[in-house]
Amino acid sequence: MDNVYRITSKQQLLLLTPAFVIYSFLGALYLFFLGFSLPTPIYLYAFLVLFVIDLLPAIILHIQYLAKNSKAELIIDKQTRIISYRSPSKSFIYSFDDVVALQCVASYGGGKNTGYYSFGDYRFCKLNFNDDVEVVITCLMVNSIQTTLESLLGITAKKKLTIFAFIK
Repeated sequence: MDNVYRITSKQQLLLLTPAFVIYSFLGALYLFFLGFSLPTPIYLYAFLVLFVIDLLPAIILHIQYLAKNSKAELIIDKQTRIISYRSPSKSFIYSFDDVVALQCVASYGGGKNTGYYSFGDYRFCKLNFNDDVEVVITCLMVNSIQTTLESLLGITAKKKLTIFAFIK
């Protein structure tokens, strides 16, 4: 049975909803307590700082991941042990035995011990094959990307944490 992965609206909403809920709640609190008045610019500065260090990186990551895997499709057939990837820029078919490395890159944020960040759930994995082909699979394609790929491929991923999980 094939496992087919592509970017879906549902997966995008799953990643964006927590940020929208938090910022809608903060906006509603602001309007409830202060209305449309701005008694001091400190509230505006606080929002701008919060936007720059939290929401803006999430928006940039989302756009970068969307551009990377736009119109791409990953098919993993566990029975025949075949990985197939199709995108406008590359297309290939490999055996599981051709995979030499799986590296997953995630942000520090979003963990149980680090608190909440809008960009904390964004992560991607790099699949490296024996002929130096590398493909990047983002969390917009595959939900719970690291555990899903590890269980399907039977490979333990090398984990890398960074402040923002930008694709380089």
